[in-house]
Amino acid sequence: MNLRALCATALFAAGAMALPAVGAPVENATSQSGTLPHGGSYMIYRDPTIGAAAIDLWFRAPGAGYANNAPGISRLAATAAAAARLESGRSLAEFVRSVGGRLSINAYPDIVGISVIVPSSAASRTVASMTAAFFSPLIDDNALKTAQRDSAVLAVQQRYSSDSTLHNALFAEVFSSGPAHLTPLPSSVSDITRVQLDDVTAFAKRAFRSSNAFLTLAGDVDASSVGVVTNGSGNGSPDNPFDSTVAASPKGDSTISGNVAGIGLAWVGPAIHDERAATAMDFVADYLFRDETGLISKSLNSSDDSYVDGQFITLHDPGVMLVTIGGSKDDNVRAQVLAAVNKLTQPMDPKPFAAAREAFLYHLASDMQLPGQQADNLGWYAAEGNASYAPGDSSGTYWKNAQTLDPAFVASVVKQYLSHPIVVRLLATAKESSS
Repeated sequence: MNLRALCATALFAAGAMALPAVGAPVENATSQSGTLPHGGSYMIYRDPTIGAAAIDLWFRAPGAGYANNAPGISRLAATAAAAARLESGRSLAEFVRSVGGRLSINAYPDIVGISVIVPSSAASRTVASMTAAFFSPLIDDNALKTAQRDSAVLAVQQRYSSDSTLHNALFAEVFSSGPAHLTPLPSSVSDITRVQLDDVTAFAKRAFRSSNAFLTLAGDVDASSVGVVTNGSGNGSPDNPFDSTVAASPKGDSTISGNVAGIGLAWVGPAIHDERAATAMDFVADYLFRDETGLISKSLNSSDDSYVDGQFITLHDPGVMLVTIGGSKDDNVRAQVLAAVNKLTQPMDPKPFAAAREAFLYHLASDMQLPGQQADNLGWYAAEGNASYAPGDSSGTYWKNAQTLDPAFVASVVKQYLSHPIVVRLLATAKESSS
């Protein structure tokens, strides 16, 4: 599954923070894919029973720049492109707002996604505006300042989120170099404001070219919307996925300080092309950590402040299982998590496993009801290098993998990947002064 907790979402149109999942085939829904007029690819998941359209643009783009020396530049460039005025005199953000839609920008270490949800009557105009804004960006000082203000607010918020802080710290431990070693958004406001316009425009021109784009549409949409794409040039290939180097000797346990407290655990998992193993990791995350129904989540005492969040992040190579723990009894919860994971190295009894797998399948279907979730997943998996494995893809590949899971295979995956966690403890220090 994809990762929302590591992203930075544009404030001028706040995006949902839920984790998308796979859905069973929807009656009356159809899908198709193809090549955009000026390079890049598109995927359409059409459901005419929905009166809304979700349109996403995804790009393979290193969050800290092509030299990995400018953390946050991908998000800055994407936000600035959405804030820059088009030939019509309005920005993409202003257009989306004018039709009653919602726009969000989500930046990750290796990819960036721009997501829009609008009434279906505005779908074609939205595609035209989005592709104009990104395939031919007209970023100026005002647009960059808007993006910097937006990022500065998010940077401050990030410092007070134990989940975000731990996610960034765990990725820095898991990966010794590459985009995933650096945060998609720096915590220092000065690092954000020192980025120069020339650097942002150069990054946008390279990263947001049409040949590097994955356009996904879901809801009441059809192929006619693709025909309105007039910007872009050439029919080149997209960039290869931006992988990061796994640390040869991670610290294992480490301690960092911040404004909040918590414990984070991480394990290196299978790559996206190892589909059945990746699906098994999703099953484990659902079985143990899903809110309200997960084995660990249900075991927490509602009378105290403990919480746990766990997810497998499907990446090109490798994926990562992340667990974050908070509350005054975080050490107790950590022990529960490690004991539960260790227990899964032995095959579950068939009957409880069958019930857990059915619950997993139900959760997959129930979490995939909205067009925004469909477009988001199609774009994520395409950008990470395995479009046909996308939850909700018409091939049903993910769904078939989930249905074929069995106790012995899941236990073998847990034993292979979840034996030696990287642990980061976040200690809260005295409150910092701010202005």
